[in-house]
Amino acid sequence: GKGGVWGGKNIKILLDIVVSPAVTESVACLQQTFDGASGVTTASDHACTANVEAALNFMALLGSAAACRGGRCSQTADEIASCLVQVACNGSSSAFAFKSPGNEAQQHPILDPASLAFVLPAAAFGSMLSVKNGGPFWRQRIIHKTLPILMKTLQEQATSRSPPALGSLAVVAHILCSVSQTHLGESKIRQMIPTLIAGLVYFSKNLDVIAQDDKGTKGLDVLSVILAALTKILRISPEDVTKFVGVIIPSLLLLSTCNASKRYTPNQLIALQCLEIVTTHPNARNAVLREKDQVTAALSVIVDHPSKIIRQAVVHVRNVWFTL
Repeated sequence: GKGGVWGGKNIKILLDIVVSPAVTESVACLQQTFDGASGVTTASDHACTANVEAALNFMALLGSAAACRGGRCSQTADEIASCLVQVACNGSSSAFAFKSPGNEAQQHPILDPASLAFVLPAAAFGSMLSVKNGGPFWRQRIIHKTLPILMKTLQEQATSRSPPALGSLAVVAHILCSVSQTHLGESKIRQMIPTLIAGLVYFSKNLDVIAQDDKGTKGLDVLSVILAALTKILRISPEDVTKFVGVIIPSLLLLSTCNASKRYTPNQLIALQCLEIVTTHPNARNAVLREKDQVTAALSVIVDHPSKIIRQAVVHVRNVWFTL
């Protein structure tokens, strides 16, 4: 009816007149901090990042509302989702653009604020996908529109020796978390998993940087969604990661045995959970047994961890491995 039409128009008007200008303005402010503009302080740097994050999250909220409403609003949802994925993966869209990280930054992206900025549109896209309301098909439509953008980026990055770009890595993890296997297709999942595992390895080897650094919050957010995606895969389709088990276990062990700040505790618990789940992998018994002594020895070292909840989890997981 007319209410639906006007509702759709209102979402589009709000996007064009209010949200898009706010995104453009906040991104320009953030760009100045990356360019080292005079007068830019750490406080203003954080404020610019927070403004971009808030604007993108509101854009994603509009996208979710448009997607759930359906009908003509679906085009607005498509526009927003495609914009967020394009910027997360490639740095630019017709609406706004981020500064591309230099070669040095690509070697160690979690230390580079410009690289971490790519996580913001990826997280906003993830919030769109995680909405539970609406009809049964809108998420399928969004994936149909955005997956080609992601797959093209992954193909281009496949030959790089650098760590996975944080934006496309975060998009991969959010999609694997929020979208069913049926909607993605086995082939697409298998193309995404190497990026997820490369991200897991990279974060496990650089955990000391993000777990101790006050600026590492966005890095921890990416690690959280990587571990959540891995948990889902190990539970639902462990055969998809069989050939990576020999890499997954040492990475999880590093993530499980880190003695970091309290804000790392949720990630540490998920890593320990994954370390337990991998012991039940139906096709990787030999690979698991090869790691048994190393895992039990490493876990024994942190049974006196300062956090009670971590100590309890460590003792439980160690017992599971010990009795294999």
